[in-house]
Amino acid sequence: MPNSGESPETMFQRTLKMNERLALVLTAGGIVTLEELAYVPIDELLAVKGLQGSEAQLFRRRARAFLLQDAMGRGTDGEPVDA
Repeated sequence: MPNSGESPETMFQRTLKMNERLALVLTAGGIVTLEELAYVPIDELLAVKGLQGSEAQLFRRRARAFLLQDAMGRGTDGEPVDA
């Protein structure tokens, strides 16, 4: 997950293959962890200004896939995942 001293924006970019603009949009909207991105109610995620529905769905899937692999001990080593 986040490396020591890593910002939420950098963590989103590294783990989810997300561009800087989207990472900034999420954090400005109060989404700062993979868990929040993966599991907040979809209406809350869609309410983030500047985030399109297709982007919300894509990165929600990627966040869930990353967290699942991490929980299963597959050792993502912080490498990005595809969903």
